[in-house]
Amino acid sequence: MAQIPPLTNKAPITLVAEKGFWTDYLTQEMLPKFTEKTGVKVQVISTELDSMFNLQTQDLLQGSGKYDLLTMEAGWAKEWAANGYTVPLVELAKLYDPDGEKAMEKYLEPYYPSLLNILSYHGEIHAIPYNNYVMGNHYRADLFDNNTEKTHFQSQFGYPLAPAKTLTELRDQAQFFTRKAGTMLADKMLTHDFYGLALMSGDKPHINDEFSSMIWSLGGAWMQPIYNEQKKISHFEVPTINHEAIKAAKLYRELMPYAVPANEQFAFNEAANAIATGQAAMWPFAYNNLWHKSFKVEQNIAGARLAVSQVPGGYPYNGAYAFAVSYDSKNPQAAYWLIKYMGTYEAQHAYALGGGNPCRMDVVTTNEFKSESLRTIAGAFEASHIANMFWSTKVLELGHFTSTAMGQIYPELSHACYRASRMPADSEDIFIKLSAEIKHLQNTYGEVPAIDKKTNDKH
Repeated sequence: MAQIPPLTNKAPITLVAEKGFWTDYLTQEMLPKFTEKTGVKVQVISTELDSMFNLQTQDLLQGSGKYDLLTMEAGWAKEWAANGYTVPLVELAKLYDPDGEKAMEKYLEPYYPSLLNILSYHGEIHAIPYNNYVMGNHYRADLFDNNTEKTHFQSQFGYPLAPAKTLTELRDQAQFFTRKAGTMLADKMLTHDFYGLALMSGDKPHINDEFSSMIWSLGGAWMQPIYNEQKKISHFEVPTINHEAIKAAKLYRELMPYAVPANEQFAFNEAANAIATGQAAMWPFAYNNLWHKSFKVEQNIAGARLAVSQVPGGYPYNGAYAFAVSYDSKNPQAAYWLIKYMGTYEAQHAYALGGGNPCRMDVVTTNEFKSESLRTIAGAFEASHIANMFWSTKVLELGHFTSTAMGQIYPELSHACYRASRMPADSEDIFIKLSAEIKHLQNTYGEVPAIDKKTNDKH
């Protein structure tokens, strides 16, 4: 806050933010301080993720300057940058920061490289991430460590009970922990049905994140960037028959009988609540920024203890919500300083204390968050750190994080995954049509073309 110089432009600014804790914190804590310091009033438009892309894109197409600060899901970053909707942060720093380009470069140093790579376009960072949702497996350590359960699992499956490292192990454990009311679980009689896992299996964006994690761990991808000698993407390759997606769908359907019953609205809040209320043994593809919600199981269930491991298969979905300055902002000076203020150590630290999953390494790794007293909010920080570092440059190997048409493609992935999770006979046809649609959308909206993957498609 002390670094913000007197602003010459006092025009009020508007930012779009997803409904939830972070928006509440901004409105109640940060924005009043920013206005007091700068004299610039800030209006917040709060919306759900489902409508956020279209809400902002429609206005950006008109160039009316309605929103000064945009909120994006990381998958949209390159698309918006390619369309000129967002302004490179270094460009803004040269205009408005006394220390210019170097100030922004130093500012970004504590942020995870994986997130900055996702949010970059042609090597320039366009957005500052604030909420990291890398995945982890939130599991009931009290159940996994129970001697009776360990003995029975070893006897039934022939290997020790430990957090699943493979999708096959996940299926075994999901089956093992699914019990009926009146049977025993960890030496206690169950008063209700209990399930092996919670899945975000509704017709929502999040089922795609589960599928993507599984597909990547199987060695597949929705689309793959092909780089030229100048290390620029020349085109994308899309599998005509996505065998890994078909296999992932089969595995997913095999998990569903052992999952907490779900309807088409079932997503991350419902999955976190299933863990919190003692309905399931694990949430294997949990967003770690929901740890504080999963952790409520320790308050709700006597003797429960929550722990986190890496996701089965080892390829957690990764990304962040981020803020960017719009190209048609009526006060880019104030927007630039607000975006910097919202991403400071102090702001990310406060966000962490409120239960969020920070995007700055210096916040995540501070000793304060390793204490037992803060495990309720920071219990997944170390696992998130490992996962984020794993993805540092690997995000550049997947079309998911490099396509400039992902905002258009992503919803198609989600709907296809949902259909494939329900219709086993149609899975191959669903994914053949999806691959064709990915190519169409990439070739219509993307910066470089997509072609059929060069393969004999024999598995």
